[in-house]
Amino acid sequence: MKKALVILSVVANVVLLALLLGRKPIELFEQAFPATTTQPITTFQYTKNPNYVRLNSLFHTYQYPKSPNSVMLGDSMTNFGDWRILLNDPTIVNFGIPGDTTEGFLTRLDLIVEMKPKRVFLMGGINDIRHFTPIPTITENMTTIVTTLRKNNIDVVIQSTLPVAPKYSDSVRVNRDVEALNRNLEQLAKSTGVSFVDLRPNLTNQQGYLQNRMTYDGLHLVGGGYLRWSDALKPFAEKIQITENK
Repeated sequence: MKKALVILSVVANVVLLALLLGRKPIELFEQAFPATTTQPITTFQYTKNPNYVRLNSLFHTYQYPKSPNSVMLGDSMTNFGDWRILLNDPTIVNFGIPGDTTEGFLTRLDLIVEMKPKRVFLMGGINDIRHFTPIPTITENMTTIVTTLRKNNIDVVIQSTLPVAPKYSDSVRVNRDVEALNRNLEQLAKSTGVSFVDLRPNLTNQQGYLQNRMTYDGLHLVGGGYLRWSDALKPFAEKIQITENK
């Protein structure tokens, strides 16, 4: 009985402290009682992803127009959006591959550089995190992507990686890593002089999780989510079109 009371007292104090500090109780629990198990080592290989094998082959086969306004580089989140309609631009090229990682993104840079788009909208990292890729590795891949594009005079808009919803399995661990990655991405944007668009304010709840009504499976967006996402990108797309019309 005494042991149970002690445990309840500890839990109550942690929750109270979290409220006072504006933190999530689970974060304080994890800091106070860190897991003793080691983090799984990722064994995922992007080349084993059937979507990558199929779409990357098609990407390297198609004849793309030179100097499109924008290329969307990402994973399934990007792939599932009809960006030509969402951003009202028939020249947009969608280079999203479901299940792809930032390592896979690197293999499409040659096509993008050859295509010479005015801008690349970059969003990814969630699949790396799902497969336990260390945050420094993801950041290094994203840095290589941004610096390569900038060296070729291609503008870049880094978009924040979206967190998952509470109903998604392993949501606490995933969102903790997403938060860490986004801090690095925002710093990367500052250090390289490119734009950073934080998509989270219009898609997440007060706890920082993806809103349940914005997703059908805890990870991927429904139509309303894409409308909010595209609204955040429209100022950049419109800026390109205004420049062209001058």
